[in-house]
Amino acid sequence: MGAHIFLVSENNFEVCIRRGVYGCVMPSTEWNKAEIIAGILSIEPNDLVFFYVKNRGVYGLWRVADEVYFDESKVWSDDKQLFPYRFSFESTVGHFPVPVSLSDVLDLRDKGRIWTFDLNPVQQKNQYKITIDEARELLRLLLRNNPIRQSPVGIPDPYVPSVRGTIEVDLASSQGGALRYEGWLNAWLMRSLARGGLKALFGDYRECLNLVPTTFNKVMDIFLTHVTTVDSIEILHKYTCIELKADRANEQDLAQILRYEDWLARRLAAGDKEMIQSVLVARRFADGVIDYVRNRRRIEEKTVRLIIYRVDESRQDIELQESAVA
Repeated sequence: MGAHIFLVSENNFEVCIRRGVYGCVMPSTEWNKAEIIAGILSIEPNDLVFFYVKNRGVYGLWRVADEVYFDESKVWSDDKQLFPYRFSFESTVGHFPVPVSLSDVLDLRDKGRIWTFDLNPVQQKNQYKITIDEARELLRLLLRNNPIRQSPVGIPDPYVPSVRGTIEVDLASSQGGALRYEGWLNAWLMRSLARGGLKALFGDYRECLNLVPTTFNKVMDIFLTHVTTVDSIEILHKYTCIELKADRANEQDLAQILRYEDWLARRLAAGDKEMIQSVLVARRFADGVIDYVRNRRRIEEKTVRLIIYRVDESRQDIELQESAVA
């Protein structure tokens, strides 16, 4: 189960909660389209839904009802934007008419208790996947603001799509076998991770987030949390940060993931870098990257995992293979 905050205008919010449907924009450029699809494919049935309504605050709580889909039927009033990447949702837990104010959200950010939600991101987006711990903080404030528990309010006029189109990941390769845009690699990985795949490669993770904002004007391509339950006790023991490149990963890309590693260790792991698993995924790696990883393993007994992707155009799928670094 995951959790998400969706940005919406006041007018469109009223339509969303009346019809039980939300949609993401259709970008005009392919690279941006790939990133939007990467985000929408992180949404799975039963995920928790919050809405940030401008000038009003964060509302909750709803639950994703089924798989995401593509639908261009008109729902909202804007004739120029149909918001075709959609999911349907239903009420859950209770009715919380008083939202969490933006000042409360910013206060949680200052305290480090919310960190994946940023209203001033490097990349403009209207969907943020957040961690379950962050969702708990928002739900705590909703319960605080609404001390008298009210029963969930149903969806008055449920939207029933006439067509549930599949949201496709474009794996058409450019010359040399590299994807045209890094966002398509992100989208394929998020679809696989959200469905519980790739645990044999990355370990048994609980949450998968993408395009996560950091404090130095960069977004982390993919972030995983690893939680193991021992005798009914949940133990968070590892974080994974993944940096993606559509073609060759060079020394600059390596330096970027090392910055993420250091940032995550300081922010989330009390300085314990052993809790951070760093992964570079690319079609190929520069010699300098391979040399650094080899030396780091020898000197520090810590590594950056290098994983090669290959597009299988006949199956419209991707294969991942760990690079052997002696």
